[in-house]
Amino acid sequence: MIKIAFFGEAMHELSTNQELNLGGDTYNTAVYFKRLMGEQVHVYFISAIGSDELSKQAKARWQQQALKLDFLQYATNHTLGAYGITLDANGERVFHYDRKNSAAREYFKLDTQHQFLTALQQQQFDYLYFSAISLAIYDDPTKQLLMTAIAQFKQAGGIVIFDSNYRQVLWQSNMQAHYWFRQAFLVADIIFVTNDDHFGVFGDCEQQQLVDFYRAYPQALRVIKQGLDDTIVLQQQTINYYPVTAVAKVIDTTAAGDAFAAGFLAEQILASPCAIAVQTAQQLAAQVITAAGAIVATTVTLKASKQQELNNA
Repeated sequence: MIKIAFFGEAMHELSTNQELNLGGDTYNTAVYFKRLMGEQVHVYFISAIGSDELSKQAKARWQQQALKLDFLQYATNHTLGAYGITLDANGERVFHYDRKNSAAREYFKLDTQHQFLTALQQQQFDYLYFSAISLAIYDDPTKQLLMTAIAQFKQAGGIVIFDSNYRQVLWQSNMQAHYWFRQAFLVADIIFVTNDDHFGVFGDCEQQQLVDFYRAYPQALRVIKQGLDDTIVLQQQTINYYPVTAVAKVIDTTAAGDAFAAGFLAEQILASPCAIAVQTAQQLAAQVITAAGAIVATTVTLKASKQQELNNA
């Protein structure tokens, strides 16, 4: 059984309806990934919650989504972070955050037995998925603590996946983001990045400049998303370009990149060709952005499972 850990936070979406809406980059990817992979994987969501009613409802939701919560930590004086989103005419997001009472930011203080760090060091998972947000919510010494454990996880044989989700408000300076992004790139086996994130951290983002920049990390499979422009995938010294089909009516792009990562990663783990992984990723992302919210109903299935059925017929 494949074991994969998604480390980060899930936040409460502030909205006018009374439903519990949760979102967060690594959480979103975990949900869509589990939905695609089903019983083939154990998906661990690594985070922290409070002891309040909202946190209890969130935990119940995660259990319904078949996420394993063995490493979940609990705070007595904190709860879920909150976020609100306004959308422009094109469905693009403007985020508003409230993390001042977020339990997730206290994760390593709450994990007094260092269970998660030990699990990484002992490679109790096959894969670890984390993002720039997973790093950004902690102070620098805690970032280093996490990155050291991730390096040990990789050295023990674990596969590391890093998503470049960049939120400027979470970083003290551009130089700080620049440093930690590079540390993550160096340890990652798979990198998901967008041209917008790259521009926010490093500046220049013309297509050739993007390719040249990420050539410096040949140990990783590098997936570069450029909105409606081609998705670029670098495998060692090979570069492939995959066209993107525009979606007729975009409602909400909140979880587009997270869904893309889930689709790509699921196919990649099942040894699908890169073109198939991109196809599934794009199809899932395209479906997700036609509905409001981070977690929405989807019908996309894996091409790998279909191919296996054909092979066994």
